[in-house]
Amino acid sequence: MQASAILNSPAIRTPWPTVIGATVASSPVLCVSDTCKRRCPTLPACSTELNSGEHQCKYGVTFFVDFLHGQRVLVYGVRGEGNKTPFNRYTKDGLKGRSVRLEQFKEWVSSLTDLLSRVEKSFSERQAQMLDPLHDPMRLAKQVNTIANRLVQLHSNGASFEQQLDNSPFELKTLVKASDLLSDSFDLLAIYFNPDAATFGRKSAISAHGLVTKLIAIFRIDDGGITRSSARIFLTGTCYRNIFAHESFKLIPFALLSNAVKYSLQGNIEVVLNDRQQHVELSVTSVGPPIDDDEKVHIFEKRGRGRWAEKLVDGRGVGLYLAQLIAQAHGAHIGVRSNRTGAALDGMPLARNTFSLQFPIA
Repeated sequence: MQASAILNSPAIRTPWPTVIGATVASSPVLCVSDTCKRRCPTLPACSTELNSGEHQCKYGVTFFVDFLHGQRVLVYGVRGEGNKTPFNRYTKDGLKGRSVRLEQFKEWVSSLTDLLSRVEKSFSERQAQMLDPLHDPMRLAKQVNTIANRLVQLHSNGASFEQQLDNSPFELKTLVKASDLLSDSFDLLAIYFNPDAATFGRKSAISAHGLVTKLIAIFRIDDGGITRSSARIFLTGTCYRNIFAHESFKLIPFALLSNAVKYSLQGNIEVVLNDRQQHVELSVTSVGPPIDDDEKVHIFEKRGRGRWAEKLVDGRGVGLYLAQLIAQAHGAHIGVRSNRTGAALDGMPLARNTFSLQFPIA
């Protein structure tokens, strides 16, 4: 919940003219200062100040700044204890009866912080409870996936899982793909409702190469258009080391591959996995809608999507948000590069987009 949202609630009393984020709220207790009305009729000039505390603008009026859950809180058009502007016929209407102490402002912001924390805690608890009815479907999905993989091993010849899939009947391959994607989607859902689940269980050794190879084999399966699929995924690089991670780690390459498959418009999807000195490096590159610089943080936020991606396919802006959340839970970070190719498809410009992860080995 964003801090600015509480200003829209009639239950919140705003004792002074206030701006939280981009939301401006008038006060039923103290109207906007006449000085502010004359000098800053649209938006307070103090709206650019980023330093917390008490300040005085060039027009002789006090304003206070603080931050509430990442959003800037501004109280303006008042008179603080440090304001030495003399009263005269030009300033009295803008300053008289508008005294506010810094301690009052901080106590008010603290009360809002406590309120938001209580609301978010309650919301998180309700989210976790929403998983309860899904417990049995999630368990059954994993069971179906386990049985499907066993059937591939029992009835298909081949030394590797990829060869076994290639030699399997169409129906069995589609069952493996559907059950695998369903099981991983349920796991992502569990973390969406309960972010703490990203670190559930002990860390164990995971073969990054084995995991990524199997995922690519799953995504390569042509299921006749039941799901959006791509046989144009290629893996390069050298990686023989295991990483130690929670079980949720597998959902990072799953989310990155899902994103590439969904938005790939031209050429191959290139997956590179390499050992480095202190980390394993994974990158997924595809050609699709461009990601502008101002979107490179936004697309990793909950329900965040790029403006070009929104025009291409329906989506909820969840996959990359969860991938980043899981990466950060492991002390890692997913980066993105987007370079326009100069080409376009059906009026949409194309870009070469690379999502990369450097995962610490220790």
